[in-house]
Amino acid sequence: MPLINKNRLTTLSITSLLTLTCSSFANEQLGPLHVPSPDWREQVIYFLMIDRFNDGNPTNNDQGVGVYQPGAASKYNGGDIQGITQQLDYLQNLGITAVWTTPHVANQWYDPIAQYWGYHGYWARDFDKVDEHYGTLTDYQNLSRSLHKRGMYLIQDIVVNHTGNFFTYQGEYNPNNPQQNFVLNQQSIPTAKPEQFPFNLNNALLDSEFKQNIYHWTPAISSVNDPYQVKHYQSADLDDLNTQNPHVRHALKQSYGDWVKNAGVDAFRIDTAKYVDAEFYNDFIHADDGVKAIAKTTGRDDFFTFGEIFNTSLPYQDDGEQTIKKYLSDDTTKRIDAPINFPLYKEIENIFAGGKPTAQLSYRLALAQKVYADTGKLVNFIDNHDVVRFLQAGNIDGFKQAYVLLFTTPGIPVIYQGDEQAHVLARQTMFAGGYGSEVSQFNPNSEMYKHIQTLAKLRNQSKVFTHGKLNILADSEFGAGVFAYQQSYQGQSAYVLMNTANEPVLLSQINTSLNPQTQAKLLFSLNLTKAESLTNSQGFTGVLPARSVAVFYAEKGVTANKQTKQNKQNNWITSNKIAKEFVNQNQASISGQVSQANAKLLRVIDGRLSNAKAFTADKNGAWQVDLPVNDLGSYPHSVEIYSPELNISSEKQLYKVSYQQGKQITQQDPTGDDKGSANQYQLAGYQQNACYLDIQSASAKYAGKNLQLTLTMCDISTDWAPPNGMDHLALTVFIDLANKTGATALPKLNATMPAGLNWNLANSLFGWGNYIFTNTGSSAEQDGEKFSYAPDIQVDKQAKTITLTYRGEFLDVEQWQGSRIYVTTWDKDEKGEYRQVSNQASEWSFSLKTASEVKSKIADDILLKL
Repeated sequence: MPLINKNRLTTLSITSLLTLTCSSFANEQLGPLHVPSPDWREQVIYFLMIDRFNDGNPTNNDQGVGVYQPGAASKYNGGDIQGITQQLDYLQNLGITAVWTTPHVANQWYDPIAQYWGYHGYWARDFDKVDEHYGTLTDYQNLSRSLHKRGMYLIQDIVVNHTGNFFTYQGEYNPNNPQQNFVLNQQSIPTAKPEQFPFNLNNALLDSEFKQNIYHWTPAISSVNDPYQVKHYQSADLDDLNTQNPHVRHALKQSYGDWVKNAGVDAFRIDTAKYVDAEFYNDFIHADDGVKAIAKTTGRDDFFTFGEIFNTSLPYQDDGEQTIKKYLSDDTTKRIDAPINFPLYKEIENIFAGGKPTAQLSYRLALAQKVYADTGKLVNFIDNHDVVRFLQAGNIDGFKQAYVLLFTTPGIPVIYQGDEQAHVLARQTMFAGGYGSEVSQFNPNSEMYKHIQTLAKLRNQSKVFTHGKLNILADSEFGAGVFAYQQSYQGQSAYVLMNTANEPVLLSQINTSLNPQTQAKLLFSLNLTKAESLTNSQGFTGVLPARSVAVFYAEKGVTANKQTKQNKQNNWITSNKIAKEFVNQNQASISGQVSQANAKLLRVIDGRLSNAKAFTADKNGAWQVDLPVNDLGSYPHSVEIYSPELNISSEKQLYKVSYQQGKQITQQDPTGDDKGSANQYQLAGYQQNACYLDIQSASAKYAGKNLQLTLTMCDISTDWAPPNGMDHLALTVFIDLANKTGATALPKLNATMPAGLNWNLANSLFGWGNYIFTNTGSSAEQDGEKFSYAPDIQVDKQAKTITLTYRGEFLDVEQWQGSRIYVTTWDKDEKGEYRQVSNQASEWSFSLKTASEVKSKIADDILLKL
């Protein structure tokens, strides 16, 4: 036992007492450290990255080791905990009730193996300490107290799967001898190993540490489709903790329990939750010494845990939800309380940015009510720091609609920092001088800030939005268009009507099931000037303008036992039955009768009014009009005959068009030409010995308004389980429409169209994003106007094909004959940006073979002439 200096101990005790007395007085001014748990269903969460939010204390920015560079995309920019506290007025006025921050614990600052910086906070070196860049324990406690004084709550982002990258494998991995080819990351900054016991026992070359099995002695995950790798290998080469080891469990429970006790944390967001066995969470969260028990000693009876299980689902499928469900509490086992709702996130992107059928969203929302025990606690989001921003693919109107959905359906809405300022860069700073921000972004008068502020107030008006049961009233199976739903709670109802299309659509008698004496009251509208005209006591009828929304509320409406039958109207339209399917037909028609002679009518397909065909009935009220049936592909449709003057329509008829005939052209491309036009590039490290960027051939088939483009690739990767079916590849398809002028510069690729061509439409897609933009507003540095429509993608990994289907009806294209299609390959990073070109070989960027080469971001390309 070391000797103790008693005089020094006395001095420290007096100093500590004075500090404690001063701190107690200051704490009373700030607020309580511990508060009871709220009803989490009623909260609105703001998620922020500490380094990218606000720089409150510039003295902690530069730690003297070269990792701080304001304005750099990948280095520390200067945000800290004190900066968050300074902006609580901004957050509370937005409508925020809980603040979730990226991890604040002591971190690995630079990983020379990955050639990346740890500003994000997810590479822990000590789970017990506050990182020096972010501040001190007192700063964190002050944030907690300041939130609690305002009636707000603090959510800590925790990592139980891994530490930073302090060891790796160089050479082939031998599972029978994990010490073989094991290498320590000796140049890691600021330390070469974790500082906290037992996580500092990380040297597999020392038998004394190897046998402790604090870590899984494994290499990086090579395929997230391998369940064993997911649970035991290293995610992104980060050292994978052996969470079956009782010493690891004890240390994690103690560390994170201390943050609850000592810093007043109110909830945990669990990072990379699916990479840990689900059974671990029963112990970590619910054991007698687990975090909920610790939280209960502080007065928190509902300490909330929600986890990142990054799985999405394909349209009309539930694979993502079924995987997520395995990590959640159920009737027999307690695990994580709620998930971050990744399947809904992807569907929101599909619908509001990609123009997909709103019926997909109906399926997703209805499925949630079947799969999850409490949909009110689902953590719903549109953007976060690990995905491409919505506004990279979608437009501002779609973004606003997505936020309406977020605030008026079951679940806890999460606003990612910068959404309220319409940010496009994934990790842009909010403070001036940081990455992507020349000026301060804390603007309470911005368009999106006010929009979210209004929605937060709307949500607080009634528990029908936070506790209600969802019922879908109407949707579109055919593409963007009508989406209507009802929220019901204790005799109250809210109705949300929206049109996700960029054109007006027909809204036909959407039943409200209200008592005839109850009138729905308009609470909110967007892009809609006469919303009141849509409603009566029995339903909603009329025209919904492009990208419009209306939210109605029925004050204690009583549901009628039986639907009231409408009196027969004097005016009517009938239509004769048509075939249920048209197969390879070039022509078809529909006919019927209208009550008025010479009535002016519209043929409305799929509810879309912009391309409705006007025609006139004859003197006897008889009418006939053509029905288009020769667009390439197989798609369902609906048809109605509508009279704008009488505001009536015929019964909607459903049918299917299957047309496979069309013109086809194929172009071959050389093998091995995927390193630039002059063979000038060396591929990024993760691309070495692969040919994912190499196009083998392109084939185009077109008929009517539709075009199908099939690319045959040298190889296709799905290592990272991309929702679009391919990774390690970014495609950009430029379309030069016949007889139209366009642009020549290829945005962000540092290149121009070949052969003197220009482009009118461009499709940018990679594993996690897919969108179309026009040449309007485009330049060499930026994309043009977003179309809010994306093509369907079909990937056949075995055949190595990627098939894209472009529907001209959504792109204002009548025919494709004479068009030119230019396709390029490269890759994008996790933030949706094209990977950079450097002068040195790198794991995560392309490099030049000679320094003087032109840095166009095109690995391979192919040109088709239709």
